[in-house]
Amino acid sequence: MGWPIFSKQTLKKALALLPILAALGFSYLRVFDLYELQTYDWRSQIRGARPVSRDIVLVDIWDDTLQALGAWPIDRVYHSDLIRILANAGVKSIGFDTLFVESRAGDEEVVKAAKNAGNVYFVEALFNPTSKNRKFYSDRMLAPIIDAYAQAAKGIGHVNAKADIDGKRRRVFPTVNLGGKEHVQLAVLMAMDAMGVKDLKLPLDDEGYFLVSFAGKWEKTFQHYSYYDILASYLEQQSGEKPRIDLNLLKNKFCFVGLTSLGSHDTSPVPVQSVYPMVGLYANVLNNILMKDFVRRLDRFSNLLILILCGAGVVFISFKYRPLKALLFTLGFLMFFISVGIVVFYCWGLWVDMFYPMTLFVLIYAVTTFVRTVLEMRKRELIEAELKIASQIQKSFLPEKAPQEKGIDIAMFMQPAKAVGGDLYTFVHLSEERLGVMVGDVSGKGTPAALFMAKVVSEFKFLARGIVDPAQVLSDLNNSIASESTGGLFVTLCYAIFDMKEKKLLLSNGGHLPLVSTNSDGRLSLLSAEEGMPIGVMPDVPFNVSEWPLKNGDCFMFYSDGISEARNTRKEEYGADTLGKVLITVRDESSDKILNESMECLNRFIGKADQHDDMTLIIVKVTV
Repeated sequence: MGWPIFSKQTLKKALALLPILAALGFSYLRVFDLYELQTYDWRSQIRGARPVSRDIVLVDIWDDTLQALGAWPIDRVYHSDLIRILANAGVKSIGFDTLFVESRAGDEEVVKAAKNAGNVYFVEALFNPTSKNRKFYSDRMLAPIIDAYAQAAKGIGHVNAKADIDGKRRRVFPTVNLGGKEHVQLAVLMAMDAMGVKDLKLPLDDEGYFLVSFAGKWEKTFQHYSYYDILASYLEQQSGEKPRIDLNLLKNKFCFVGLTSLGSHDTSPVPVQSVYPMVGLYANVLNNILMKDFVRRLDRFSNLLILILCGAGVVFISFKYRPLKALLFTLGFLMFFISVGIVVFYCWGLWVDMFYPMTLFVLIYAVTTFVRTVLEMRKRELIEAELKIASQIQKSFLPEKAPQEKGIDIAMFMQPAKAVGGDLYTFVHLSEERLGVMVGDVSGKGTPAALFMAKVVSEFKFLARGIVDPAQVLSDLNNSIASESTGGLFVTLCYAIFDMKEKKLLLSNGGHLPLVSTNSDGRLSLLSAEEGMPIGVMPDVPFNVSEWPLKNGDCFMFYSDGISEARNTRKEEYGADTLGKVLITVRDESSDKILNESMECLNRFIGKADQHDDMTLIIVKVTV
């Protein structure tokens, strides 16, 4: 049985699909969750303080208590005293964030006080809860509570909190199943009893965790009372002194008692603070429930859908607009995405993934821009190849070499501003002693001008055969071109016939630049026939012929405006006058040397400036 054969096109599509599937898989599996957690912390800090229930108080076992009552763990008799004092003050419930796992002196007093109070909650810790179908299971107790304490307590809640990949505590296990029995988290259990419900519906994430919405920094949230000050206030009250704390303020309060010294073992980093006592974590859980101030993380599928839609938007922007505009639109889109992520978190506590989508959007923009650049380069290469062929075709319409005529020395130069151009020239052999020289310039540049140039050259060659009157040739050419649609294009054209038998020059001009001429004595002239509109503007236009005698040493320059209007970096024009000065200087040289010197002077003038128009220069020198 042979392997299935796939076409190259199918394989290319499959290979292109792989990175897309990988990108979506990274989002769904939350591969970069470490960085996403940091964006969550950043949003939590931007959101600032949250509503705090006045019914929650924290009884801090801080440095002042440890200094007054002894090092941790303090004598348990003090715990029994605290329970009695708080019960007498009428607190709603007392939650001890202290693991009572070993019997010690004072246990009987604590148990007795807890039974009498009837509203004391103790804690336990389970070993490594694991998730399965959004529920958590443990196979054993890590810190089981003393039986006597369990019997005396109103409830036993666990204090397990999830440590994320960066070590911060952001989530708690609402319940953990051990041997078929559900062990409820301390603050959740206190809330359930206070609300008189056996089951509490809480917003949970994809894995079943409850995400804690921290009200703010430790020292700026909740009401804090010193453990030692409460004990001292009771004694001051009993002795008739003014107590440092009005214990009546504790009536109907949820009291959390725990070790809060910043140097203790019971602290951990949280989103809003790097060192945070864990008893505060449980107070925040209760506060979330009482104030209905929850944080919800958008589920994986919804985040994936947002990623797909927004990613498609970035792809659209990258291919739709030009690079600069695409970059600006992409940056604007990213800012909008960040703003929406912050707003929905601030207003509704909705945590939408930001880091990975933002990273992927930037990557998508970079990849699509690269692909677009490659496609543009390939398209440009194709165009350049086609233009190269067009340039070769265009050159085929023009003479490759100057004709070798008796009594006339000719040199020529032509350079388009682009791959193809609109300048044109040709030579017409009329007889052994007559030669026609034509130079023209099509309006416009590039491919349209080149195509029009080819048409004009072809028709000119056909119409000029055997005709010794240059005006008649231009008139016939003009009527032919003007009668056809040229897309608004026209051509300026100069046609001169050198008659070496009669020693004269016949010149007709169709709106082109005058010839620059000098004789052997160095006298400079500009030669042009009267009247003469550009070819192709309108039919039946008259053209005149001007005549000049020819002498040995006479030199003529035929040129296009790309020569006379060439500019340097200061935007200064070269000018026909400069051409004439060069011609006077080298008039005694051959046509080739005159051409070379003229172009060298022109190139020195232009310097590093770009060529903005086609350049054509023809030197004709009389040598009889």
